Amino acid sequence: MNRHITRLLCLFLSLVASPLLASEAHKSIKDFLHEHCIECHGYGDQSGDRRFDQLQFDFTQPQEGELLQEVLDQLNLGQMPPEDEAQPSPDELQNIVSVLTQTLAEAREQARSHSTGRVVLRRLNRTEYLKTVRDLFRLNMTDFDPTVAFPADDSVEGFDNIGEGLLTSDFLLSQYLNAAEEIVDKAIRPGPQPKIDHIISEGDAIHGGGHSDQRGFKRALVRDQFTRAYVKRKYAGAPADGEYILRIRANTVRWKEHRFDLDGLGYDPSEPPRIRVLVTNRRLGIVSTRTFGEYEIRDGTPADIEVRGFLQKGYEFAVEWANGPRGSQKRIMRKVFPKYLPEDTVDLARNPVEMYMGAAPELRLHRLELEGPLYDQWPLPGFARFFSDVPEQPTEADLRRCLTRFAAKAWRGQVDSQRLEKYIQLGTDRLEQTGDFWESSKLAMRAILASPGFLYLVEPDKDRSHRALNDFELATRLSYFLWSSMPDDELLALAANGSLASSEQLVQQVDRMLNDSKANAFTENFPGQWLGLRQLGEMPPDPANNTSYYADNLESAMRQETLRLFNHLLIENESVLRFVDADYTFVNGALARHYGIEAVDTDEFQRVALKPQDGRGGLLGHGSILTLTSNGVETQPVRRGIWVLENLLGTPPNPPPPDVQPVEPDTRGVKTIRELMAKHRTIQTCNECHRKIDPIGLAMENFDHVGRFRTRYSKLSPIDPSGEMPDGSRFNGVNGIRSYLLARPDQFTRCLTEKLMTYALGRRLAFVDRGDIDRIVSQSAESGYGFRDVIKRVVTSEAFRSR
Repeated sequence: MNRHITRLLCLFLSLVASPLLASEAHKSIKDFLHEHCIECHGYGDQSGDRRFDQLQFDFTQPQEGELLQEVLDQLNLGQMPPEDEAQPSPDELQNIVSVLTQTLAEAREQARSHSTGRVVLRRLNRTEYLKTVRDLFRLNMTDFDPTVAFPADDSVEGFDNIGEGLLTSDFLLSQYLNAAEEIVDKAIRPGPQPKIDHIISEGDAIHGGGHSDQRGFKRALVRDQFTRAYVKRKYAGAPADGEYILRIRANTVRWKEHRFDLDGLGYDPSEPPRIRVLVTNRRLGIVSTRTFGEYEIRDGTPADIEVRGFLQKGYEFAVEWANGPRGSQKRIMRKVFPKYLPEDTVDLARNPVEMYMGAAPELRLHRLELEGPLYDQWPLPGFARFFSDVPEQPTEADLRRCLTRFAAKAWRGQVDSQRLEKYIQLGTDRLEQTGDFWESSKLAMRAILASPGFLYLVEPDKDRSHRALNDFELATRLSYFLWSSMPDDELLALAANGSLASSEQLVQQVDRMLNDSKANAFTENFPGQWLGLRQLGEMPPDPANNTSYYADNLESAMRQETLRLFNHLLIENESVLRFVDADYTFVNGALARHYGIEAVDTDEFQRVALKPQDGRGGLLGHGSILTLTSNGVETQPVRRGIWVLENLLGTPPNPPPPDVQPVEPDTRGVKTIRELMAKHRTIQTCNECHRKIDPIGLAMENFDHVGRFRTRYSKLSPIDPSGEMPDGSRFNGVNGIRSYLLARPDQFTRCLTEKLMTYALGRRLAFVDRGDIDRIVSQSAESGYGFRDVIKRVVTSEAFRSR
């Protein structure tokens, strides 16, 4: 009897102890906030728009937990209380951190139990739409962009795949209908294979710029956008989508042996002569033109070149001189010829082109030959995927079967029979009216492509409670995270048999998917937005003062360097800390010269070892980051400091007050940027953020606006790259910032994990996600911070597998 009473008493005490302990914890937190925080974050003053005097500890309201989480983060980072305020003792600080940590863990569970689910109704963004169409119909999307008229996607938290930023308008809906018609017409092409054309153009029959010669070739005298050669045909452009072969016979004459000044002709005869093959649509103009490739030819003896590539209907190959004399014929004859030819022979009014011929270098095109369209498979793969078993006399049953097959793929495995019937009925009604099986099929397919099941990744159901994703939803989330596209057949098969959701299977799929070429979407889109690489080129340097930047195509090389580091760390599962301090990088000859790195003289990218004095290890030494955080003329220390805080430390400052002017460099050179920024910090509303921003930005001043190393602004103005953070940490230059970051490996890993999680979930992170992030960071620290391992932990987290 006494034993039962004791058990009941223990049960009673356990039930009441938790609220009592919680009450004590809440009192400890309130007392600490009152002592150290309320003066700046209370009724009279809300520094940083944070107010703590109204906390009710009601964790069913997520903003309460988020506010306390900020307090804990600031204490852990040593950034609060400010250094000029009374500081808590070490014991007091340790106690409040412990109390806050326990309280927030309990708060997350309370918030989760009251959650209505973190459902995000988000549509496909433009990138996802394109790649989904590509994989659904197995189309070659080269030069085909059905989203060209779609409005631009807005970014939220730096990413363009966040649900709240992906709004839908009447205009966008109308464009979805137009795009669906264009896509279906391109992919569904019943009937016989188009006949193969074989067209040969020689001499006068070569169409385009240049000058015909009676000896059976066409001459190009200069390189410009008007001197291009095309295969001559009755119609411009390819008659049908498909592969085409272009065969070229060409050579140059007088590539090196002539009497003119090279400065006047503007080319380098030490290079082998090259022709450039373009793909263009003359109806659309220059916006449709892209380089297909460049090919070396010989001086004297003609060379035969064969290229094969995909052309959309209406597009065609064009040939031009890639590295011949630059400029117009008239300019060369007016400014160059009089220097070298007798004055009485230079008569621009009398056959000026003929005077140029036989004197300077020429490109001679002897023959252009075009063959196509060619197909590896007919019917096309997308057609065969859905209509392979259609008989010569198809019936309504065939239509139903094919549309059901199509909807299962287009809707990513989640097919509701009642919803599907509406779309099938659309097709069967048209079939009954017209008897045209293909017109009826296309009508229903266009409707499915404009349906919510195709355009949206998550459709809210009646049950909005927090729950685990079903296997089809999980397959979709995983594929759009790593591929920006629909699940493939393997993912859908695993979802169909219910075996995808286990951690072991998810880890296997992450490895398989990252090894697939479709993962290029992740390795371009995620770093492009996390690091801001998409912004590179928005404020280009002045061409007059940065000639090598353009001549050596450094913008592209800089972007490639950063993407190659990202890919390397992902493939090799190296530590994410190598983003901070890699002792190697990836450069081609032009970028190596820009950096002052020796022993690289090739156009191909290669991995090179770095010495500490190079200052190039990790992202902070990459030209891409240093250039995109400048304005094309001057460095911008504030922008650079914010970039580091936001993208490497995960502590972005608040936006500046609207009435405060930004720091502008003194173009007279009277005051240094350091002096101007020190004056800016005297403004009370600016100091709180700038004391964290400025030390980092100024420490990066040894790199100019295009990432070149320097030690002085001018002969009389040396650069001081020292800095001191609010917590007392001091550093000097970029290497000092690296040391500062490496002393905080979990902070950088947390920042990267939060960026990955935001991108993967397609929504802002919520207070209840913090537990998953803490576990990922902790487990990563125990296993060496492997990049691929971090991604696997994101995918197997509770946040990723639930809504």
